Amino acid sequence: MDTSAPPDPRRSDRPLIELAAIVCHPRTERRFTAELVEISCEGCRLLTVEPMACGDQVLVSVPGLARWPSRVVWAQGGAAGVEFHRSIEPATVADYVAAFPPNLWTYPDGMRPAEAPPKPILQGN
Repeated sequence: MDTSAPPDPRRSDRPLIELAAIVCHPRTERRFTAELVEISCEGCRLLTVEPMACGDQVLVSVPGLARWPSRVVWAQGGAAGVEFHRSIEPATVADYVAAFPPNLWTYPDGMRPAEAPPKPILQGN
């Protein structure tokens, strides 16, 4: 009896990251913001309240840093996975992860909570 797990279809690791992005839907000219929360050489995962559909061609931009023509490969409940048309270099992924690490206390067990924790109350002098 084979009890091994099915192979993971991911081609490379997808480290967590926290980076604001702008998504442009070139055909409709719709633009909206998204949070880039995972990145790999082949694509990224975005969180947004804007609707995205599997197969949509989009341009994911990080203002001042990069523009990635991409295709939406899955979309569900405010999240979407996009595949870059051209892979980015592993060193570039590592640079983004080092420069924009996620705030780990908001990502318990690698998952984003449904709502952000309350901000601390600062006491006056």
